[in-house]
Amino acid sequence: MLEYAANGHYYWSKEEIRGYAGQSAKTNGLSLDEELKRLQPEKTETVDDFFQHVQENLREGQVRLIFFMEESPPELKSLVDFLNKQMERAEVLLVEARQHEYDGNKIVAPTLFGYTEEARQVKRVISVQKGQNRQWDKESFFVDASNRLNKVQYGAVKKVFDKSQELDCEFNWGTGKRSGSFNPKWSGFSKLAIYTVWSDGSIMFNLGSFKNDSKKSEFVQFVASELQNRLNLNVPEDFQRRWPNYKIDKWCEKVDLLLELLEVMSQRFLLKTKR
Repeated sequence: MLEYAANGHYYWSKEEIRGYAGQSAKTNGLSLDEELKRLQPEKTETVDDFFQHVQENLREGQVRLIFFMEESPPELKSLVDFLNKQMERAEVLLVEARQHEYDGNKIVAPTLFGYTEEARQVKRVISVQKGQNRQWDKESFFVDASNRLNKVQYGAVKKVFDKSQELDCEFNWGTGKRSGSFNPKWSGFSKLAIYTVWSDGSIMFNLGSFKNDSKKSEFVQFVASELQNRLNLNVPEDFQRRWPNYKIDKWCEKVDLLLELLEVMSQRFLLKTKR
């Protein structure tokens, strides 16, 4: 375990880790973008930023090591407790999962060792000092977008922002390390963002965020239908649990149709609750 922690950045590149994650997402029937959004819906890092972050954490030893077994010797518990108190960036934990049977049923009773208040304070101090992400705002977002996009693409992104603002949304600005993002939401409809736009021009419709809300099924169905029929964009069959993501070259020339979709969507669903 300690050898992997010390040499992980030699063993695994971000491309290899991304490949493993892509295979795992595929078994769940999702793209890598969608799987990351499912696991951390409030985060707005791009896939590239996420795995760059993973690689940097490995290089800096910012990792969590977990020993998982049914029964552990006292010496291992003492070792875990000692290491976890001493190391600032790495976290060492032990999960002992004892198995029992009762009336023919198997019961697993897990117990966590190593996470003490003393150790927690050590980790909290170093994490506060480190400061991984960047808080974006309107100015920094559009500066970054202007450096990444051509004039036409930049104009398309600006139109989507202006239209969102015109429709009286609330903007939640992202905290991606390398890419800015804005996330329009309408609090009268949901506390979750409806779509996300990145400074590289990608736009993602967060349909999967509403998969557990039956009251939003009509809205999700409408957006999926409009994306496919109005904008002629590819929408997966299981769109109810997806976050369809479109690069700038897929929607830039259709931006006026996209603005029409936002207008109709707003009038039909998003603003209806305010009136």
